[in-house]
Amino acid sequence: MSLGLYFVNSFLKDKNTNMEQQQSGEQPEDMNMEHVSPAANEEFKTEDLVVGTGAEAKAGDTVSVNYVGTLTDGTKFDSSYDRNQPFSFTIGTGSVIQGWEQGIPGMKEGGKRKLTIPAELGYGDRVAGGGAIPANSTLIFEVELLNVE
Repeated sequence: MSLGLYFVNSFLKDKNTNMEQQQSGEQPEDMNMEHVSPAANEEFKTEDLVVGTGAEAKAGDTVSVNYVGTLTDGTKFDSSYDRNQPFSFTIGTGSVIQGWEQGIPGMKEGGKRKLTIPAELGYGDRVAGGGAIPANSTLIFEVELLNVE
């Protein structure tokens, strides 16, 4: 499995595990918010770099995107462009981090948006991506919306 596919699968695996624990009423140990770091106080931000002209993404839509994910210091941890393989998911199903669930709706096909995602809307106090994403990391994604279905 390529490193890029590992990250995509990590998004899905981490989110599905948390959903199962939430549905059972149990709070995952790694989601304990009693120990909130200063990074968690950072604000969730979206910035439209290019406003698209196509269909607008909303909850329930399956979207296809290209993206680059970096840490605040500029270190790239994932890119669908590097794999030449867009990533698809359905908005509102919990299959991706909350920052994506909140940041993709409202985009239009052809648009590019920068998402600044604080740790609590990303991976929280967990290390992710095989160690490429440190605990309590703010994540920066530049996302290009290719298709809305």
